[in-house]
Order: sequence, then structure tokens, then C-alpha cells
Amino acid sequence: MDIHKLEIFIDLSETLNYTETAEHQFTTQGNISKKIKALEKDLAVQLFRRSHRKITLTEAGILALPYAKEIVISYHTLKDNLNSYQTAKNLSLTIYTHPTMSNYQGFSSIMNFLKLHPEITVHLQEFESNELVSYLIEEKSDLIFTRIFDTLEKNLEQIVTENDQLVAILPSNHPLAAKKEIYLAELQLDHFLLLGKDTNLLHPVINLCHEAGFEPDITHEGTRVDLIMNMVSSDLGISILMKKAVQHHLNSKTVAIPIKPNLLSQLSFIRKKGANSKASNIFWHYLQNMYYH
Repeated sequence: MDIHKLEIFIDLSETLNYTETAEHQFTTQGNISKKIKALEKDLAVQLFRRSHRKITLTEAGILALPYAKEIVISYHTLKDNLNSYQTAKNLSLTIYTHPTMSNYQGFSSIMNFLKLHPEITVHLQEFESNELVSYLIEEKSDLIFTRIFDTLEKNLEQIVTENDQLVAILPSNHPLAAKKEIYLAELQLDHFLLLGKDTNLLHPVINLCHEAGFEPDITHEGTRVDLIMNMVSSDLGISILMKKAVQHHLNSKTVAIPIKPNLLSQLSFIRKKGANSKASNIFWHYLQNMYYH
């Protein structure tokens, strides 16, 4: 049903004058008459009695009037609520990130952005790295912040905030702890305490070990950097982790030493190409100005 017909019906029931209602609706008397006749056809009743250039509501019209008012009020309430929802959605940003984001510049970028744009709400949620790209493609988030080793899919775009590289995490009493750089092959007899496959770091480390000519003896696969660091400090083995992810976890019982061969990763904000929300575009423009100018 055309809501405008009901609005004209309500207006005419108050004015009982086609000319006055036409002025209210910014149209002609003829159009008002057509709309009322169309509504009467829709409802299969006569709403107005017309006689001697005067009109009055019929009994059916009197019965229909409060329902028409309720429908029109509900319709406009619905539109207002949907507009408010859409406005809030356009000014809301969901970012999924890997658990160690606070160690990187990307976290500071978000905090600074919120200071500049208090009108935008950011929902930040942590997930394991291997899930992030699929969540973005499934449109569960507007953007993701994650570590990238390979090239992106063609339908994605990224802004790189910084690079990171791998380091060997050794107990401070390890024979190699005083070295400035370690060849990975020198660690082939050690027990490896590694982040598991859910973090997207397991296979790159294993591949580096293969490149160095050995199969690592992996005695632990986990998801928590702090736990692995504690295990290393307890002399349970060594680890290969990203340098910036461990910088706040080092203590007197552990050291971080660059390794060869190494693997460079890009810490990046990533989103889908194409249509994005207003909030996403504002944030993306902010990132471009911050990192590419």
C-alpha cells in the first residue's frame, strides 16, 4: 500500500476540503481526488461522502481513520529507526586483529584515529591469524590487522604500517646467547617451542629450518607468546618469534637474537576492494596520510 495515500486520507479527513489538502500536499485537487479514489479501491470501501461540494467521512472512513494514523506513525517510526541504524552503521568500524596487535604501530594508529574522530565507534576483536582473512572475505569485519608474508588476493587492498622479522629467543645461559646473530642451523639440536598453525607462524618457521638443512624438534605448539617466553626462561627450549611481538616479554633470563636465514613480514591493515562504509573510508584515508605521505 502507498503510505502517501494514507497521509492524504488523514489530511483530507481533517480539512474536508480538496483545495486545502492539495495545498498541504503541494499538488492539485485532481491528484488528491485520484489518490483518494485509488485508496477506496484498495480498501473496497467508500471513505468520503461527496454532496453539494461538501465532503464528510463515511462510517467506514471513521472506522479506518485511527488505523491509518497508526500505520503512518509506525511507518515513519520505522524509517527514522532504520535511518538511525544506518547512520550508526556508517559511523561504526569493526576491526579484527591478531592477539599481539598492541605491540605494533597499528594499535597506536587506531587510538590516535579515535581522538581525531570521536564520532566513529571502533569495535576491536582479537582472533588467531589464520582466521582473519576468511572473516574479512565473509564480511564479518570491515578491516583486519594482521601479519602478511605473501601477496594478497586481488580483491583485497592493504596499508603496511611496519615490517617485522624473526628472532631466536634463547635462555640467557644458552651457549649462543652472547652472539649478535645466529645461523638457524646452529640451533638444530635444540628443542623448539613454537607458535602453532593457528597463528600462521608455524609453517614459515619450519620452512626456514628446512632451508637451513634440518627438521626442527618441536616439543611445544601454542598460541600465547607470553607462555612460550616463560617456557624459554625456564630453560625448556628455544623459540623463533617475531621481534616486535616479544620486545615487551624479554627479561633477564631471555635474549632475542636475529637469525639467518630470516623472513620479513608486513604488519598491515587490510580490507576488501570496492564499496566500503563511510567509517571505513575515513579510516583508510587517515591511514594513507599517516603511512604514505
